Amino acid sequence: MATASLAVDAFSCSIRNGALATAVELVEQGRAVFLTQLARFRTTLDELSAAHHTGAALAEEFRQLSFHLRNTFDQSTEDQSPQIRQLTMQWDDVVSRIRMLPDFSRFLLPPLFSDLRKAAEEGPVIVVNASQYSCDALIVLSDRDPVHVPIDITQTEVSDLSTEFQLLSEDFGSFDTQHKLVRILRKLWHDIVDPVVQALGASNVHPGSRIWWCPTAEFTLLPLHAAGPYEKKRDSLPYIYISSYTPTLATLVRARQQVSRDASRQYFVAIGQGNPDGGKPLQCVAPELAVVAQRLAPIVSSFTSLEDSEATVKAAVDVLNHNQWLHLACHGMPNRKQPFESSFAMRDGPLMIKDIIRSDWQNPEFAFLSACHTTVGDEKSLDESIHLAAAMQFSGFRSVIGSMWSVDDEVAQEVVSAFYGNLVDGSGRLDCTRAAMALHKAVKKLRRNDVPLEQQIVFVHIGV
Repeated sequence: MATASLAVDAFSCSIRNGALATAVELVEQGRAVFLTQLARFRTTLDELSAAHHTGAALAEEFRQLSFHLRNTFDQSTEDQSPQIRQLTMQWDDVVSRIRMLPDFSRFLLPPLFSDLRKAAEEGPVIVVNASQYSCDALIVLSDRDPVHVPIDITQTEVSDLSTEFQLLSEDFGSFDTQHKLVRILRKLWHDIVDPVVQALGASNVHPGSRIWWCPTAEFTLLPLHAAGPYEKKRDSLPYIYISSYTPTLATLVRARQQVSRDASRQYFVAIGQGNPDGGKPLQCVAPELAVVAQRLAPIVSSFTSLEDSEATVKAAVDVLNHNQWLHLACHGMPNRKQPFESSFAMRDGPLMIKDIIRSDWQNPEFAFLSACHTTVGDEKSLDESIHLAAAMQFSGFRSVIGSMWSVDDEVAQEVVSAFYGNLVDGSGRLDCTRAAMALHKAVKKLRRNDVPLEQQIVFVHIGV
């Protein structure tokens, strides 16, 4: 337990000693460790390859070893342990040789604050931390020092609130959940989000701006993006700022830097599975994919649709090798005890997280995960952020829409229709950096149509 809380406790200790930049560096090193390690195997090597002949040779050696290690990790057994050790030693050796080259001395080392603050180039990132010593928010800005916002709540209270919310979310749709949900959202507003909003205003972050939440520990399970007083003549957070999430700052920095080499051609695939193996049928999948096709087929370079018998595990993985844009409508199956077995339900079985992170997709841009529970991760290791939406992001998707709990089929269809109408930029092309705004506008439409509150706030945006 002490090890699990090390990063959040180090953050708290640094904050209390006034070392705000160090706090950010330390909490980054101790969160999403496994997926961050996998992301290192996918490191873009363009600069290294272009450096000189030695750099190109080292880049190729690094690429090959990373590929073998990534595949071996997923099939890890006792018999393969010696192979993993040997590959790891070779991988460490090539990394050491790369760091000896000019300008590559920090290759794959934990990022410094000067690197991490680049995550805030398009808007502030708010790290919200729960530690046994204190609870704090830290606003990371691109052009000035971080801003500390003390939070008047204890880790125990955050844990209790998180547990209460998780139990409530299992009953969404039944009688009297609305009143309990509003009470939780009000507490989030009063204790956590309103002080942050006040500090953002004082830092000249204007209403209507984009902001990114980077929650730790039990905060990862709470809908910070929907907090508000829920009283007449007082705005809730969705009326003030456009919220996104990021599991770590480094993930957001990577997503910002990962611009497609061939942006001129846009390949989109819509995958729908309304009749999964052993699962409950979903009646709204076919109409939802029809809406996506109607909206996007005329404007993208290529539009592919996989439905029902065609939407198998292998077909889904294969088609993503040739498409950068994804809409996935199916059952989401979280596994909170074995998170790498969380999955999307296909016709012939589960498409698991381990299938996703093992894939080597080329220049993925955006994924809309129209499925339930796609941001629900490991119940014991909350800071590892091992869930379906995060797996897509760590696999290279720069922008992802996911869900925090069960999604109503008809609401999903309504959101999808409004969403894609706003994802297109002024030149008539899809732009993944418009995803947060597009979701914001789609949810605004739900509010006008009197959709239940829990369905108005179920979808969240992760990434650029």
